[in-house]
Amino acid sequence: MANAIDSFLGNGAASVSTHRSRTPTQGDTSAASAPAASSTGTGSDEVQITSTASQLAGLGSKLSAMPAVDAAKVARISQSIAAGTYTIDADKIAGGLLQSDRALAQIGVGG
Repeated sequence: MANAIDSFLGNGAASVSTHRSRTPTQGDTSAASAPAASSTGTGSDEVQITSTASQLAGLGSKLSAMPAVDAAKVARISQSIAAGTYTIDADKIAGGLLQSDRALAQIGVGG
């Protein structure tokens, strides 16, 4: 499992295959004598992904395309701190935390 904060690598779970066919091996006569069991009756196994997993895979793809750090924002904040003009908005921070908590509750994380 590869994870890196500075150059977001993720866990590589964005690629998902949804169909698999059974290929008989030498000496395996079960495939020739009986049809493959399948809930869809098409002869292949099917994998279903929850909507949450699909959303997470999509978000992972978007995040991997973005830079890990917003260099311009870091520079602005660094300059504000150095100049002594950086202010903290407690209401904005609290609002962001509440929004994150609600979003996590919607996907069933935490409690």
